[in-house]
Amino acid sequence: MTVSQFVNGHPSMAPDNWMVGAVDGYGAVIDRFNNLQSQFHVCEIGTWNPSARAVTLVEHITYLQESRDKPKNRTWHFVESSHGDWTGTAADVIGTADGEQAGNAWHLVFHQKLPIGGRQVVVKIDDWRFREANSVALDHSIITKLGIRLATVEIAFVKSKNNTCQAE
Repeated sequence: MTVSQFVNGHPSMAPDNWMVGAVDGYGAVIDRFNNLQSQFHVCEIGTWNPSARAVTLVEHITYLQESRDKPKNRTWHFVESSHGDWTGTAADVIGTADGEQAGNAWHLVFHQKLPIGGRQVVVKIDDWRFREANSVALDHSIITKLGIRLATVEIAFVKSKNNTCQAE
């Protein structure tokens, strides 16, 4: 699958549009054996800098059940390198994240250290987000190590009407 397949998809998933303001996400992590590992709420708040063609996206992730996972904050910095191509950085991302956007699709690939089995493991995350309606997007991420699927992450996003996230 490539983002170019979605060039005519509407509404646009352009980061300078979708990522600006507040978005609530409700998600689940499912391991490779189809076991539910965790459920979470993510609040994303984004700002757009038009002169730099850059988006700053602050994420606050709260796990919904008793979990070894503690609330997590991450700040992404995305810069448009060319039309539809984006480069992203975040403190817990190794190197840079490579992003592409076309139509209603956003694709991001990056490497990150995750706690697995009591140690930090470098994994690859292949993340797809599709805008389904003006205020709704669906996200599907595949987490792999050496080409082996470890887990998938599914998130339903709802754009805020009042520019604030809902209470967890």
